[in-house]
Parts: sequence; C-alpha cells; structure tokens
Amino acid sequence: MKRFFSCKFIVCLSLFLFLIGFAHAAEPIKFGFIHSLSGGIGQVYGVPDLAGVKMAVKEINDAGGVLGRPLEVIERDDKLNPETGARAAKDLVLSDKVVWLQGNVSSAVALAISAYAKEAKIPYITSAAQSAAITGEKGHRYVFRISTNTTNYCRSVANGAAKLWGGKKVFILGPDYEYGHRSKKDFMDAYTKAIPDAKVVGELWPKLGNQDWTPYISKIMSSDADFVYCSLWGGDVISFTKAAINFGYFDRIKHCGQDWGNMEALSKMDKQVYPKGVLGGSHYPYWIIDNPISNQLSGNFIKETGMYPGLSISGYTTVYAMKNALENAGGTDPEKVIDALENLEIDSAVGKLVIRKCDHQSMWPFWVGKVIVTKDKPWPHISDAILLDPSQGYRSCEEISQARAQQ
Repeated sequence: MKRFFSCKFIVCLSLFLFLIGFAHAAEPIKFGFIHSLSGGIGQVYGVPDLAGVKMAVKEINDAGGVLGRPLEVIERDDKLNPETGARAAKDLVLSDKVVWLQGNVSSAVALAISAYAKEAKIPYITSAAQSAAITGEKGHRYVFRISTNTTNYCRSVANGAAKLWGGKKVFILGPDYEYGHRSKKDFMDAYTKAIPDAKVVGELWPKLGNQDWTPYISKIMSSDADFVYCSLWGGDVISFTKAAINFGYFDRIKHCGQDWGNMEALSKMDKQVYPKGVLGGSHYPYWIIDNPISNQLSGNFIKETGMYPGLSISGYTTVYAMKNALENAGGTDPEKVIDALENLEIDSAVGKLVIRKCDHQSMWPFWVGKVIVTKDKPWPHISDAILLDPSQGYRSCEEISQARAQQ
C-alpha cells in the first residue's frame, strides 16, 4: 500500500511539474508599444505603425512564436508628451514586465523613453522618431533605431535638391522643437557641401498642429528664396498643403522635405489637392521596390489593414528583428539580447539591413523623388526616385564617436 501511494505521489508530482513547465513555456513574451495613437498625428503615424506591429506578431505566433512562446504587444498612447511617454514606459516595465519597448514618432518623447531605458537597462527600439541625436550624441547601450534618422534623410533630400535645383538661397520651415531644428542643421550641413555658397535667407518655426498657415505662406512667397526646405510632418503636411493650394503655392515655389513623399500623408490626399512637384522622401515606396518580401508584405498590409504601408513597415521590421535577437540570445536576458542586436542583419522589405554596433542605427535607405499623380494609383506618390547610398547618408562611426565626445 505504501508503495502504491508512493508511485501515485510520484506520478502526480511528475504531472504537476510537467504542467508547470508547459505553462511556463507558453507564457507570452511581452513587449511595450508606445506611440501617438490619438489625434491627427496618431492617425497618420501611430495607428498604421501599430497595425504593422500586430501583423508581425500574428505571423510570428502563427508560425510557433519565439523560443516556443507567443509574443504579446501591450500598447500605450504617449499623446506626443515626453512625460506621458516616460510614465508609460516605466509602467510597462514594472507592472507588465515587458522584455523590450518600441515605437514613438516624437523625438522628444523618444529621448525621454531612451533616458528611462538606460536607467532601467531594458532595450528600447524607436521605429519612427527621427532625430539623429537619439542614436548619435545621446545614444547609449540600451537604445536602438530600426528606421531612418534626420541625418540620412536630410542628406538624401539635400542630395536631390542639389542635383535637381542647385539654388543658393534657402528658406527653412520646420516644427519648433528638437526634430525641426536638427533637420535644419543636417540639411544645411549636407547642402552646403554640395553648394558651398548656399545660405539661409529666412526661417519660420510653427508649433506642431498649427492651424493657420496663411502668415507662413505669405512670408515664404514674398521672399526671394530659390527654394524651401520644409521638415513639417504628419497632419501638418496635410493642413499646410490644403492651405497652400489656395495661394497657388506649389506652382510658384520649389519646395522639398523628407516627409512630403511619405504615404502616411499622401494616401490621405486626392489628385486635386496635393503638393504637385514637391521633392519628397519616402521610407518605403513599395511601388518602386521589387523584392519578394516587399511584394508580399505590401499586398498583405493593404488587404489586412485597409491602409497603405509606409513608415509603419519599420515597426513590423522591428518585431522581426527582436525575434531574431531573442533567438540568437537564447532567451530574454536584456544584455544578451542587446549583444545579439549589435551588427544584426535583417532581411526586410527594403532589402538587407544591418544594425551598426557603434551607434545601434540601422542602415535603412531613403528614397527622394517628385510628387506626381498617375492613372494607376488613387493617391499622389513620388516617382523617378534618387537613392543616396546609406553609407553616405548616415554619419560614420568616427563622426558618432566625435559627437559623443563633445557632449
């Protein structure tokens, strides 16, 4: 009888331990997605980015997950506020026990979360915020970017403007915070290398979400500038365009800017009210790119979300990059995951990407072309794109080292 109970106890214990092990194996790997998910900017950038992230999570989970565990995304709205974003990051780490953080379109919010990530020693990957300082002079071990940055796409736009226009008098229009001012610096640094005697003849700095563009348009049109470099983005691109059309602005003014070719904004315009002839940039012009990953992903994204893919593909790509890093690290230990992310190569919709070890910046390409309309597409888009080699678009590791030494 004792032997029977002993055997029964062993069987029950074994079953109990098996169930614990099974439950543990099935425990999801959680990550935090923090982005602007409300308002005009949220609809243009945050909502599509989240859709791309959820697509990646579903694909990975349907294929068996990561290390035998499903992924789970927990989303938070940063409301474009650095303090709100930092609080959300802290709550996700301490309460929800997330393994990594990702997202953000505001560079100010990204810098706040980056500071917390450094303190908490947790990987943070921005997939939309663009200030070069994030992975440059303010970079550190725990922050990464799988997207472009201001240096690369400002150099790309400067390269296009120099080749197509070559004007010497530049007017600057940009949002009055870190991103806008950094964009001006990066653009003019690159443009004056191509056109040495170029100079700024005027600059205007509206707040994000500005509603009255008439004073800005009037000042630009009365200037003697050869062209305008504009770092407005998101909903501001749409509202500026609607206002500028009434002044015949795009028929009279040469206008360029990195976010003026992005599908997030252009897909919300029609063929009558759009920035005709503007030199704009795109993180993912899928109608130009021809590779198996892009061809499948772009079609699936449109079909499943009802939206057009653009910068949102960087959020999708980030999830797959983290999958690879977790598998290479053999677990979720943050230090091992960071080591795995450094110099990681990713097969993506924009081609093979490498995350540099020196600054944790991915070498994401950026396309620049003139905005046109055609019969085969329902929205304006860039055409005849110029692609600057990413090795020339991003600061070198030596430049990064020097910038950090000056801090």
